[in-house]
Amino acid sequence: MHIRELSDLVRQPGARTGVGVWLMPHNYLGREAEIAVRLGIEAMDAREAYLKSLPEGALFSGLTRPSGYESLTRLLYDLTHTTHQRDCLLMHTLDLLLLGLEVNERQRFWSETLDGLPYPRTKLILAVPEKATEILATSLQRRYAARIAYGAIE
Repeated sequence: MHIRELSDLVRQPGARTGVGVWLMPHNYLGREAEIAVRLGIEAMDAREAYLKSLPEGALFSGLTRPSGYESLTRLLYDLTHTTHQRDCLLMHTLDLLLLGLEVNERQRFWSETLDGLPYPRTKLILAVPEKATEILATSLQRRYAARIAYGAIE
């Protein structure tokens, strides 16, 4: 599936699931805001959003503790139930946060995110570098193939 198809899919009115993943080409890294405009969606830096969600004065991210993935899924839940400038967010730099999780925690994150954010007000496209196979395992790519986009913008 191409990114425009994924964008249309997650933004369908009344869709139960409004979250997809884009295995984004490496040459798009750092250009997410420009790409979001081309797709008609809003870019959001996941790192910045996560840091804003931490309690004031927090010294650690909390991602490395058991159930650290819950902090990220809670962030995405909050974002999907908040009104933004656009009805869909292109979440980038999420891969940097996911690297802080243990492998089994990453798998739980993907399962809860792709199966467990029903009827979101704001839709999400989670951009992950296409070569970051340690972030989204091949088995998960097969499981969620209907919600994963590959390649460049057409």
